[in-house]
Amino acid sequence: MRILNDYEDFRKKVDMMLDKALTKEAEEQVLKSVENNPEYEQLLKNERDFRAFVRGQVVRPKVTPEFIQSIKDKVRIHH
Repeated sequence: MRILNDYEDFRKKVDMMLDKALTKEAEEQVLKSVENNPEYEQLLKNERDFRAFVRGQVVRPKVTPEFIQSIKDKVRIHH
């Protein structure tokens, strides 16, 4: 069970690292863990590949400025 918890903890740190939410020291610690563990290295590679795929393949629909303004107006009314 400890191994599973360590893996999940590391996975969270990888997500934070790729989101640029870690300090430089914490990021270096994650990269050291990757160097010492082939499974962690694969996890990092998979997450980077997935994020690159999403950035390159998912097309966001265009929205008009009027649509954005209508949402802002609705938020102001309800709050």
